[in-house]
Amino acid sequence: MKKVLTVSALSLALLVSAAPAFAASPNNSTIPPTQTEVSTQAIKDSFTQDFLHRWDIPNTTVKGGVTYYLKSVKIVEGFYRATYEGWIN
Repeated sequence: MKKVLTVSALSLALLVSAAPAFAASPNNSTIPPTQTEVSTQAIKDSFTQDFLHRWDIPNTTVKGGVTYYLKSVKIVEGFYRATYEGWIN
């Protein structure tokens, strides 16, 4: 009988000591919202321009606030046709 009481007392002590682990805790913690940076994808743009002399062709030109870079030069009907490419944000 003494053995049964001891085992019962130990079981009860373990159950009571583990009770806080089963208790529901209030959800007071706030998780800050995650912020992601979204950038617009740049759009590739190009245009051509004709020049009379090769030395008149600049390596870069600004048009509408966008810097365009010289990509190629071809001779077409006696003129130098320059092709420029730039990225619009």
